[in-house]
Amino acid sequence: MMKINVKRILPILLVLMMCLIVLPGGVYADDAVIDNTKIDCSITVTKYASTSTSNKGNATGMVGAVDPSYTPLNGATFKLFKIADANKVMEYYNGTSATTYNISSFQYNERTGKATYGGTEIADGDTWEQTTTGSGSDAGKCTFTGLPVGIYVLKEVTAPSQIAAPLADPCLISVPMVNTQYTGGGGSSNNDNKKWMYDVYVYPKNHESTGTVELTKVQQDGSTPLKGVTFELFKLNNDSTWEIVSHTPNNSGTTDPLTLITDANGKIKLQNLPSGLNGTQYKLVEISAPNGYIVNKTPLYFKVNTDNTITWNSTTGETYTNKNEGVLDAVQKVGDSTTLQIKLRNERPSLNKKVFNNEINFSDATNVSANWKQNEEYRLDDTITYSLIAYVPHNVSEITYEINDIPGSGINDSQDWNDYTVTYAADENSLIDGSADTKLTLNTDYSLVSASEAGKGLGFKLSLTVAGKTATKGKFIQIVYKAHMNANAKIADDGNGNTATLTYSKFIGGGTGDYTITDEARVYTYQYQITKRKDTDTGDLIPGVQFELLNASKNNMSVIALTNPGVYRLALAGETGSTTLTTANDGTILIKGLENGTYYLKETKTINGYNLLSEPFKIDLSVNETTNWTSGTGFTTTGKVVKTYGSTGYNVTDAKGTSTIINKKGFVLPQTGGMGYLLFCTVGILLIGGGAALIFGGRRKKIR
Repeated sequence: MMKINVKRILPILLVLMMCLIVLPGGVYADDAVIDNTKIDCSITVTKYASTSTSNKGNATGMVGAVDPSYTPLNGATFKLFKIADANKVMEYYNGTSATTYNISSFQYNERTGKATYGGTEIADGDTWEQTTTGSGSDAGKCTFTGLPVGIYVLKEVTAPSQIAAPLADPCLISVPMVNTQYTGGGGSSNNDNKKWMYDVYVYPKNHESTGTVELTKVQQDGSTPLKGVTFELFKLNNDSTWEIVSHTPNNSGTTDPLTLITDANGKIKLQNLPSGLNGTQYKLVEISAPNGYIVNKTPLYFKVNTDNTITWNSTTGETYTNKNEGVLDAVQKVGDSTTLQIKLRNERPSLNKKVFNNEINFSDATNVSANWKQNEEYRLDDTITYSLIAYVPHNVSEITYEINDIPGSGINDSQDWNDYTVTYAADENSLIDGSADTKLTLNTDYSLVSASEAGKGLGFKLSLTVAGKTATKGKFIQIVYKAHMNANAKIADDGNGNTATLTYSKFIGGGTGDYTITDEARVYTYQYQITKRKDTDTGDLIPGVQFELLNASKNNMSVIALTNPGVYRLALAGETGSTTLTTANDGTILIKGLENGTYYLKETKTINGYNLLSEPFKIDLSVNETTNWTSGTGFTTTGKVVKTYGSTGYNVTDAKGTSTIINKKGFVLPQTGGMGYLLFCTVGILLIGGGAALIFGGRRKKIR
């Protein structure tokens, strides 16, 4: 027999009295008829673990309700030994038996697996063995079928590993048993067997040490519940292998007993986790989370001890310590050392890209929070200011985290990294208005490389260094940088896009794949066309008329002539342009790369017979675009689109602007240096000379 350690049993109430059927003494039924020819009797065993210290009453052998706190246990092995045949059963119930049946006469040899009753070995043919298995309503069950009428001993020979107490005591069972709920009349006519139960049900149970774990999942703010995070629970076996535990959580909304899912309050509750004979080591592993959230598969270790307490980090010398950076709290429940409360954070990064309001000087802005826009108008020679704001998760050091910015073909971003400012703050608003941000240092906290070096063409890639990750984890970072529209910029139409992406790992501690968040800002530039005509707005077209382009302050603006005659664009920084624009054969000048605002065309040369304009021609360019964005509805399995371009509408039919400039005829004067002028002068000289000759000739006659 197994030696029982009494000191261990008593403090923790290791064994409950086994609620099994024992032979009732003094029950006689001489008027009853037992069908002793039956060989299809059965004994069904359902094994339970119980934390209760009270006996729930005598067993009846019938199917009955079980205390809901009991847990069915698979893996318990029972042996059934027949010690008396049908005749002995008849003698016993008729009160003529000379034998007194007592469980103390039963002995079991654990080494050989043999048993004796009253000193006589029980034959192998009178021995059966079954192990409890099953799931759902059949969990913890085994059934001995095809049994002949007789008296049996039921012996538990091995218990599940989670049982903290010795094996249940053996017990006597008679088949059949008296049906205590039978209400029919007595007498020898009662041969329909209603008074007898040939199928007997028994419910052995043991005391176990257990613990409870309550886990709460929260979002990155540390308080908002996160629903739909799934876990698996494992226990450590004696052979150092991990076995998944079949455990149905409360309020999980799942029918899979192996899967734990956080409810609307972000909670799962693992109740009555067994300790085993020497305490049981467990681990919770996160296997999935709602789209966009980083799944941290780093195990959460805890141990249920034989005194019902729970150890969060294992004791000194053991290897199962917790390294999950998402754990906010892991404490014993107040007033309850058997319950461990774990608070665990999941994070989902974010990304927002904006362009600054061109009507305000960025360096002079005192309140820039309202001035970041999704789309704006710029001139070709203007500096465009962009912003990228991204959330950095607390466990950024364990994942890939990379920001890429890819401009459209019409935009050049600055490749001078000194034009980039990277700051961080605890919240997004502090970054936007600059009220409480801290600057990061290039090549110390972050690195920048051109997108061409990163294999992505135009643009740049930003990566945080170890120091930068340490400083910014759990905070927001902002990248502010400058760019310009180049000669390839689209004029009006769908504008010029600039797309930013944040790529980060889906998993920590196992699993592959990334999420990508995409956001976009868009800038527009416009053009203006004038048509030069004679006299009226339907008059002949005038080629060859020259102008200078002036800004609102009437200062010259430099332009570059394009391939088509009469077509110009604003000169970019560093380009040597011209201040002269000349109408083409169709009398037009087209100027590209303008933003909304006031400009002037100063006429410097016109055609013969027509006067120059007395004042510069004023242009008021006012084209208001409406950008239609498609906003993301949330994360998919691959990432999220914050905003993506849809279409652009304009407030005028011609979004590029046109005007007609009319030249009027002037006075026609003789041309200096022409033949008419010389002939006029010659005739005048001759007339003057002839008149002089007449005067002086008459005088001479008189003198004579």
